[in-house]
Amino acid sequence: MANQTIKATGIVIKEIKTKENDKIITVLSKELGVISIYVKGAMRLKNKFHSATGLFTYSEFILFESRSSDLYQINEASVKHIFHQLSTNVEHLALAMYMSELVCEVNVPDDMNNEILRLFLNMLHMLTTGKWSVSLCKAAFEMRLLCDTGFRPNLLGCKKCAKFETEIFYFDTENGEIVCTNCWKPYDVGYYIAEMPTIMALRYLAYADLEKMFTFNLTGIPLYQLGQICEKYVLEHTKYDYKTLDFFKSVHIEEK
Repeated sequence: MANQTIKATGIVIKEIKTKENDKIITVLSKELGVISIYVKGAMRLKNKFHSATGLFTYSEFILFESRSSDLYQINEASVKHIFHQLSTNVEHLALAMYMSELVCEVNVPDDMNNEILRLFLNMLHMLTTGKWSVSLCKAAFEMRLLCDTGFRPNLLGCKKCAKFETEIFYFDTENGEIVCTNCWKPYDVGYYIAEMPTIMALRYLAYADLEKMFTFNLTGIPLYQLGQICEKYVLEHTKYDYKTLDFFKSVHIEEK
Protein backbone atom coordinates (compact mmCIF):
# COMPACT_ATOMS: atom_id res chain seq x y z
CA MET A 1 0.00 0.00 0.00
CA ALA A 2 1.42 3.40 -0.99
CA ASN A 3 2.29 5.93 1.70
CA GLN A 4 -0.41 8.51 2.28
CA THR A 5 0.54 12.04 1.31
CA ILE A 6 0.15 15.10 3.52
CA LYS A 7 -0.28 18.69 2.31
CA ALA A 8 1.52 21.46 4.18
CA THR A 9 1.90 25.16 3.40
CA GLY A 10 4.68 27.04 5.12
CA ILE A 11 7.93 28.98 5.06
CA VAL A 12 11.43 27.49 5.20
CA ILE A 13 13.09 28.91 8.32
CA LYS A 14 16.23 26.76 8.47
CA GLU A 15 18.30 24.53 6.20
CA ILE A 16 21.12 22.10 6.97
CA LYS A 17 23.25 20.48 4.29
CA THR A 18 23.62 16.76 4.91
CA LYS A 19 25.31 15.02 1.99
CA GLU A 20 26.90 16.70 -1.00
CA ASN A 21 23.60 17.73 -2.58
CA ASP A 22 21.00 16.83 0.05
CA LYS A 23 19.62 18.94 2.89
CA ILE A 24 17.15 18.96 5.76
CA ILE A 25 14.86 21.97 5.92
CA THR A 26 12.81 23.21 8.85
CA VAL A 27 9.42 24.57 7.86
CA LEU A 28 6.95 26.63 9.88
CA SER A 29 3.69 25.29 8.46
CA LYS A 30 0.02 26.08 8.76
CA GLU A 31 -1.09 22.48 9.12
CA LEU A 32 1.71 20.74 11.06
CA GLY A 33 3.57 23.47 12.93
CA VAL A 34 7.35 23.32 12.87
CA ILE A 35 8.48 20.26 10.91
CA SER A 36 11.68 18.88 9.36
CA ILE A 37 11.80 17.68 5.75
CA TYR A 38 14.53 15.70 4.02
CA VAL A 39 15.11 16.93 0.46
CA LYS A 40 17.30 14.77 -1.74
CA GLY A 41 19.41 16.62 -4.32
CA ALA A 42 17.99 20.04 -3.43
CA MET A 43 21.41 21.72 -3.42
CA ARG A 44 21.64 21.23 -7.19
CA LEU A 45 20.42 24.28 -9.11
CA LYS A 46 18.58 22.09 -11.62
CA ASN A 47 16.81 20.06 -8.94
CA LYS A 48 13.02 20.45 -9.16
CA PHE A 49 12.84 21.24 -5.43
CA HIS A 50 15.69 23.76 -5.36
CA SER A 51 13.61 26.95 -5.46
CA ALA A 52 10.71 25.79 -3.31
CA THR A 53 12.99 24.64 -0.49
CA GLY A 54 15.22 27.71 -0.30
CA LEU A 55 15.62 29.62 2.96
CA PHE A 56 12.74 32.07 3.62
CA THR A 57 10.70 30.71 0.74
CA TYR A 58 6.96 30.33 1.30
CA SER A 59 5.87 27.13 -0.45
CA GLU A 60 3.21 24.48 -0.70
CA PHE A 61 4.46 20.93 -0.04
CA ILE A 62 3.14 17.45 -0.62
CA LEU A 63 4.87 15.15 1.86
CA PHE A 64 5.25 11.54 2.90
CA GLU A 65 5.46 10.82 6.61
CA SER A 66 8.53 8.72 7.36
CA ARG A 67 8.03 5.47 9.27
CA SER A 68 11.57 5.38 10.61
CA SER A 69 12.17 8.98 11.77
CA ASP A 70 10.60 12.34 12.51
CA LEU A 71 11.66 13.58 9.08
CA TYR A 72 9.08 14.06 6.36
CA GLN A 73 9.96 13.08 2.79
CA ILE A 74 9.13 15.50 0.00
CA ASN A 75 6.99 14.43 -2.94
CA GLU A 76 5.98 17.74 -4.55
CA ALA A 77 6.64 21.42 -3.87
CA SER A 78 5.63 24.71 -5.44
CA VAL A 79 6.69 28.28 -4.63
CA LYS A 80 4.12 30.78 -3.34
CA HIS A 81 6.49 33.63 -2.46
CA ILE A 82 10.23 34.18 -2.06
CA PHE A 83 11.51 36.95 0.23
CA HIS A 84 14.36 37.89 -2.13
CA GLN A 85 14.99 41.21 -0.35
CA LEU A 86 16.39 39.51 2.75
CA SER A 87 19.51 38.42 0.86
CA THR A 88 20.39 42.04 0.03
CA ASN A 89 20.34 43.40 3.60
CA VAL A 90 22.42 41.69 6.27
CA GLU A 91 20.51 43.40 9.10
CA HIS A 92 17.17 42.16 7.78
CA LEU A 93 18.59 38.69 7.21
CA ALA A 94 20.01 38.59 10.74
CA LEU A 95 16.62 39.48 12.22
CA ALA A 96 14.86 36.84 10.11
CA MET A 97 17.37 34.24 11.35
CA TYR A 98 16.74 35.26 14.97
CA MET A 99 12.98 35.07 14.44
CA SER A 100 13.44 31.58 13.01
CA GLU A 101 15.53 30.40 15.96
CA LEU A 102 12.95 31.82 18.34
CA VAL A 103 10.11 29.96 16.61
CA CYS A 104 12.10 26.72 16.79
CA GLU A 105 12.71 27.18 20.51
CA VAL A 106 9.21 28.03 21.77
CA ASN A 107 6.48 25.44 22.12
CA VAL A 108 3.85 26.35 19.51
CA PRO A 109 0.38 24.98 20.46
CA ASP A 110 -1.27 23.00 17.67
CA ASP A 111 -4.18 25.42 17.45
CA MET A 112 -1.78 28.36 16.95
CA ASN A 113 0.19 27.03 13.96
CA ASN A 114 -1.64 29.19 11.43
CA GLU A 115 -1.51 32.27 13.65
CA ILE A 116 2.26 31.98 14.15
CA LEU A 117 2.80 31.43 10.43
CA ARG A 118 0.73 34.54 9.62
CA LEU A 119 2.68 36.52 12.20
CA PHE A 120 5.99 35.43 10.68
CA LEU A 121 4.94 36.23 7.11
CA ASN A 122 3.45 39.59 8.06
CA MET A 123 6.57 40.53 10.00
CA LEU A 124 8.81 39.72 7.02
CA HIS A 125 6.54 41.88 4.87
CA MET A 126 6.75 44.82 7.30
CA LEU A 127 10.52 44.40 7.48
CA THR A 128 11.33 44.05 3.79
CA THR A 129 8.95 46.80 2.67
CA GLY A 130 10.23 49.23 5.30
CA LYS A 131 6.76 49.85 6.72
CA TRP A 132 8.20 49.27 10.19
CA SER A 133 11.71 49.87 11.47
CA VAL A 134 13.95 46.91 12.19
CA SER A 135 13.75 47.60 15.94
CA LEU A 136 9.95 47.68 15.93
CA CYS A 137 9.73 44.48 13.87
CA LYS A 138 11.99 42.68 16.34
CA ALA A 139 10.17 43.86 19.46
CA ALA A 140 6.72 43.23 17.99
CA PHE A 141 7.59 39.71 16.90
CA GLU A 142 9.11 38.84 20.27
CA MET A 143 6.12 40.03 22.26
CA ARG A 144 3.38 38.67 19.99
CA LEU A 145 5.08 35.27 19.67
CA LEU A 146 5.33 34.97 23.46
CA CYS A 147 1.69 36.02 23.79
CA ASP A 148 0.53 33.41 21.27
CA THR A 149 2.53 30.63 22.93
CA GLY A 150 1.17 31.05 26.43
CA PHE A 151 3.04 34.00 27.94
CA ARG A 152 0.63 36.92 27.38
CA PRO A 153 1.40 39.56 30.05
CA ASN A 154 -1.27 41.33 32.09
CA LEU A 155 -1.16 44.92 30.86
CA LEU A 156 -4.65 46.06 31.81
CA GLY A 157 -3.47 48.02 34.83
CA CYS A 158 -1.11 48.25 37.79
CA LYS A 159 -0.91 44.86 39.47
CA LYS A 160 -1.31 46.50 42.89
CA CYS A 161 -3.80 49.36 42.47
CA ALA A 162 -5.26 48.54 38.99
CA LYS A 163 -4.51 52.02 37.63
CA PHE A 164 -5.00 51.90 33.85
CA GLU A 165 -3.19 55.04 32.78
CA THR A 166 -0.34 57.11 34.22
CA GLU A 167 2.75 58.86 32.91
CA ILE A 168 5.15 56.07 33.90
CA PHE A 169 4.74 52.34 34.49
CA TYR A 170 7.32 49.67 35.29
CA PHE A 171 7.16 46.33 33.47
CA ASP A 172 7.91 43.19 35.50
CA THR A 173 9.69 40.89 33.02
CA GLU A 174 9.51 37.86 35.31
CA ASN A 175 5.78 37.89 36.01
CA GLY A 176 4.55 39.81 32.96
CA GLU A 177 2.82 42.55 34.91
CA ILE A 178 3.00 46.33 35.22
CA VAL A 179 3.17 48.55 38.27
CA CYS A 180 2.65 52.30 38.51
CA THR A 181 5.12 54.76 40.01
CA ASN A 182 3.12 55.04 43.24
CA CYS A 183 3.27 51.28 43.84
CA TRP A 184 6.76 50.60 42.52
CA LYS A 185 9.57 50.28 45.08
CA PRO A 186 13.24 51.10 44.36
CA TYR A 187 14.30 47.65 45.56
CA ASP A 188 12.09 45.88 42.98
CA VAL A 189 14.39 44.08 40.51
CA GLY A 190 13.66 42.92 36.96
CA TYR A 191 11.48 45.93 36.21
CA TYR A 192 11.89 48.12 33.12
CA ILE A 193 10.57 51.66 32.82
CA ALA A 194 7.78 52.17 30.30
CA GLU A 195 6.25 55.50 29.41
CA MET A 196 2.59 55.58 28.43
CA PRO A 197 3.25 55.33 24.63
CA THR A 198 5.32 52.20 25.34
CA ILE A 199 2.52 50.67 27.40
CA MET A 200 0.00 51.46 24.66
CA ALA A 201 2.23 49.71 22.12
CA LEU A 202 2.58 46.68 24.40
CA ARG A 203 -1.19 46.51 24.79
CA TYR A 204 -1.61 46.66 21.04
CA LEU A 205 0.88 43.86 20.49
CA ALA A 206 -0.64 41.69 23.20
CA TYR A 207 -4.36 42.16 22.61
CA ALA A 208 -5.09 43.42 19.08
CA ASP A 209 -6.25 41.14 16.29
CA LEU A 210 -3.34 40.29 14.02
CA GLU A 211 -4.85 42.25 11.12
CA LYS A 212 -4.95 45.39 13.27
CA MET A 213 -1.65 44.88 15.03
CA PHE A 214 0.33 46.53 12.26
CA THR A 215 -1.62 49.79 12.18
CA PHE A 216 0.49 51.72 14.70
CA ASN A 217 4.07 52.96 14.72
CA LEU A 218 6.63 53.86 17.36
CA THR A 219 9.90 55.81 17.42
CA GLY A 220 12.34 57.45 19.83
CA ILE A 221 12.51 56.66 23.54
CA PRO A 222 9.25 54.61 23.63
CA LEU A 223 10.64 52.35 20.89
CA TYR A 224 13.89 51.92 22.83
CA GLN A 225 11.91 51.00 25.96
CA LEU A 226 9.76 48.56 23.98
CA GLY A 227 12.86 46.88 22.57
CA GLN A 228 14.39 46.43 26.03
CA ILE A 229 11.20 45.01 27.51
CA CYS A 230 10.37 42.58 24.70
CA GLU A 231 13.88 41.16 24.42
CA LYS A 232 14.22 40.71 28.18
CA TYR A 233 10.76 39.12 28.32
CA VAL A 234 11.79 36.56 25.70
CA LEU A 235 15.07 35.73 27.45
CA GLU A 236 13.35 35.48 30.83
CA HIS A 237 10.68 33.04 29.67
CA THR A 238 12.53 30.87 27.17
CA LYS A 239 15.80 30.57 29.14
CA TYR A 240 17.76 30.11 25.93
CA ASP A 241 21.00 31.56 24.58
CA TYR A 242 20.20 32.73 21.05
CA LYS A 243 23.33 32.81 18.91
CA THR A 244 21.38 34.54 16.15
CA LEU A 245 20.50 37.33 18.58
CA ASP A 246 24.19 37.97 19.15
CA PHE A 247 24.72 38.10 15.39
CA PHE A 248 21.78 40.46 14.94
CA LYS A 249 23.16 42.83 17.58
CA SER A 250 26.55 42.83 15.85
CA VAL A 251 25.04 44.20 12.62
CA HIS A 252 22.07 46.17 13.92
CA ILE A 253 22.05 49.96 13.58
CA GLU A 254 19.92 51.56 16.30
CA GLU A 255 17.19 53.85 15.01
CA LYS A 256 17.14 57.36 16.47
